[in-house]
Amino acid sequence: MEEWIRNEIEQFFKEIRKMREEMAKLEQEFFKPTLIEEKLQVPLYEVKRYSDRLVVCADLAGVKRKEDINVTVEGDTLKVEAILHRPIRFEGFTLLREPITKYRLEVPIPDNADTDNIKASFKKGILEVEIPLKIRRVKVNVE
Repeated sequence: MEEWIRNEIEQFFKEIRKMREEMAKLEQEFFKPTLIEEKLQVPLYEVKRYSDRLVVCADLAGVKRKEDINVTVEGDTLKVEAILHRPIRFEGFTLLREPITKYRLEVPIPDNADTDNIKASFKKGILEVEIPLKIRRVKVNVE
């Protein structure tokens, strides 16, 4: 094979290797979780509204102890954070390369929520938060 052909082929493969390295760096940077999103997951949850209360139920699979759960109210938002007993890793999913170590949930609550009397219980992996609602009742005279 002539020398110039060999040089062209080597140059071609060098360019291919360089492109592959750049693509690998780009992929690594693109799928790298940010500090805020890192290792967090929003749990499955539902909100039930009754006439006198709001009930938030969250499935905190992998959380073993109630001491690993933090429930707070900031302004008009109920915040739940829970640490998993053992990190959950989703193998085979390209977007979830980091194992999940924590749940975080934020649920807006109405203005008439009685935040001083919130109750929470944790049984068999389900967190239930009951938020009483202040009900303003007015008697109207009928004429």
